Amino acid sequence: MLEPSPRAIEAELRCDHFVAAQMSQRGQPQAMENEPNPLANNWVKEKSMMLISCYEITDDAMMAKLLPVDPTLETADQSHFTWCLPNWTKLEKTELGPKFECGGSRWRILLHPYGNQQNQHLSIYLKHGFDEGELPVHWNACVQFSLVLWNTTSPEAYISQQANFRFTVDNPDWGFTKFCELRKLLGRLGDKPSLLGNDEANITAYVRVIRDYTGVLWHTFHKCAFSLSTTLRQSLMAPAATTQRKRPASLCFYFTNKFRKATYQLQHDDKSGGNTFLSALQRLFYHLQTNDQSASPLELTRALGWGPQHLFMQQDVHEMARLLMDRFVEEPTFSGIFRGKTKSYVSLDGVQQSKIENFWDISINVQNIQSLEASLTEYIRENVSEEHRANGIQKTTSGVILETLPDVLHLHLKRYAYDMPQRQLVKVNDFFAYPEEFDASPYLSADTDRSESWVYRLTGVVVHSGGVYHGRYWVFLRPAANMPFFKFDDEQVTRAMLRNAIEDNYGGEGRVTNAYMLIYVRKSRINDILADVTTADVPESIRNGFLQEQEAAERLKKEQEEQHLYLQITLSSVTQFRLHDGFDLTSPNVGNSGTATLRVRKETLVSELIQKVAEKMGLGHGQCTLWICINRQNGTRRPHEPLLRTNITMEQAYLDVGFVGPNPHIWVETSPAGTRIPSVPQATDGGVMILIFIKNFDVVNQTLCGVTSLYVRKNSTVRPHILTVMQWPEDSRFSVHEEVKPSMILNVDPNSTFERAELGNGDILCVQKLVKRSEYPHNLLAKDVSQYFDNLRNERNKQKYT
Repeated sequence: MLEPSPRAIEAELRCDHFVAAQMSQRGQPQAMENEPNPLANNWVKEKSMMLISCYEITDDAMMAKLLPVDPTLETADQSHFTWCLPNWTKLEKTELGPKFECGGSRWRILLHPYGNQQNQHLSIYLKHGFDEGELPVHWNACVQFSLVLWNTTSPEAYISQQANFRFTVDNPDWGFTKFCELRKLLGRLGDKPSLLGNDEANITAYVRVIRDYTGVLWHTFHKCAFSLSTTLRQSLMAPAATTQRKRPASLCFYFTNKFRKATYQLQHDDKSGGNTFLSALQRLFYHLQTNDQSASPLELTRALGWGPQHLFMQQDVHEMARLLMDRFVEEPTFSGIFRGKTKSYVSLDGVQQSKIENFWDISINVQNIQSLEASLTEYIRENVSEEHRANGIQKTTSGVILETLPDVLHLHLKRYAYDMPQRQLVKVNDFFAYPEEFDASPYLSADTDRSESWVYRLTGVVVHSGGVYHGRYWVFLRPAANMPFFKFDDEQVTRAMLRNAIEDNYGGEGRVTNAYMLIYVRKSRINDILADVTTADVPESIRNGFLQEQEAAERLKKEQEEQHLYLQITLSSVTQFRLHDGFDLTSPNVGNSGTATLRVRKETLVSELIQKVAEKMGLGHGQCTLWICINRQNGTRRPHEPLLRTNITMEQAYLDVGFVGPNPHIWVETSPAGTRIPSVPQATDGGVMILIFIKNFDVVNQTLCGVTSLYVRKNSTVRPHILTVMQWPEDSRFSVHEEVKPSMILNVDPNSTFERAELGNGDILCVQKLVKRSEYPHNLLAKDVSQYFDNLRNERNKQKYT
């Protein structure tokens, strides 16, 4: 009889150890702690069917195999739990496993042995094990987990799936609807037995809880509004390409707290109005300081003189920062924050010429340079050139000396260069390392005062992702000296780790995301530069102005939300009609005399509206009748019928006449003061009376004006009414034209009836008294009303297209 080999004995012992360990459900020691990644993928699912030798299976091996340690994540706790399931075929449609603990939370396995909403796959999930009412309001847990289904007697036969997920109150479970096909449960797995040996199986959950320093690890950001209590502050929203580049620049200056304080104290010229650059910047800063909602930089762009065409032009964030700085060049307070001095020199045969210049930022090379220290060394390196001449060798030296650096040092990394072979501008994605702190004294002039430390601390990193002609920006900022970095990306503000702001943005081959601007603050003065900005630092005028703007915005928002409940009615009367010298009844360009607007609820009764109109226009009771105006097919708007039923709502009144449109219009027919308007007859389509409007064209003075409105019988003759209204003698000669539309002015026979002339409610008749030619003016432009309207149309078209 053959003896088993030592390797086989070891394999059997390890197999027994694994089964015993699974049945004992004991915990797992913590893995090595590492710094977490704040914004990895929401979740990652991997499927594997591993058939390995028995001697390879141990608790540590399974955890390492199924859940490999990510060096960028820190493990808070990890454990495993095995759920034994005898009598598999007698399980219910939904089964919940026993509770177990890991990372301070209770967990359990959720099983659908016949599938969840489908009957071809086994479904297994991991869910929290809190009872109803026990779950904390803001509970969440970032978990790496693996669910393993295995044979109770042959653990080498198993199927597993893995996932990373952020469990929350709204997302209490996660797992695999298609864990494995049901037909595979009874079939052999290669040379291994089936999973359901003896109608039983085990399910093991390997769980690793990750410590989430940022609060957004694997966050979906669905139904999530970040506010001051969640992270720090909403950033600027991005309505267009330019504001996408302006946002990082604005935020960099906003979180330079000393600059923000100084900006609040500046006075601007009130004569220039509220859209000046300074007032726009002050309001933007105060909005970010006091409001949890994201702010729009559009007012700031308008203050810079930009129009709509600029919003979609590509702009460089470095240029935007310089544009903002240039506005404060003459202010001494700002100069002390951002201004440094350099000395440029050229020496020719020992004769030196130099020039002292101010700078607001430094542009340094990154191409083929590995670090910030190396780039600064190159920046101040002396250039030596020699030229052979007849009288000997002429030696020229030139260079730049940093005389002093500002408290806030902006470093622009030259990420763009012209590629000669390609003959185009390309982005430089070379690796470039920069530290959290660096000592600037080795790069300063020998004459610079070194009694105070020149160590600088990183407070901001502007990151660009993309190429030369496309891409996007986001920014990492440290709001205070003792605070971590925060990532400002569009409207999301999330906490970040130090390596997210530094190592992740070094760039390198194959990486298009890298740092584009660095902001360093002198460490010895960082507490002063980043000191908290309180409400007391903001002048009362800014606070009150911003409060008034907010109240006005809230009122406007409320009006817009309730717009569907109201009617914004425009009122016109004969007063405005008499001032109008163009086509139709009235013009919105004529002054407020005779016209008004009234905002009423749709449920308002007609009787209530009549009373409101009378009060608004200073009319007594019974002195006005309201006519609904409708839009005709020819583009005009005329009175259609009077509001005679006073017990219906305004909404119903407009529905009755079939009015559709956003701007309802009402004609107010009035009577002289001290008199009551006559009882309005049934001036409807079936009535015998109609409402007609009369205009007078004076050919001598070349003027047109409204005269009045009047009720007439349809079967009455036009001529007598015209003579009465115009107070002309009986033998007067005149012409009558009907205004149909600007390009259609029709002759009307004065001796015909209104009905025969096909006139109805709201029609306008233009009358012209006929005079001798000798009475015509020398500068005659229109001999009749038809020519008058032609001239008017031509003039408007000329203004429109010039």
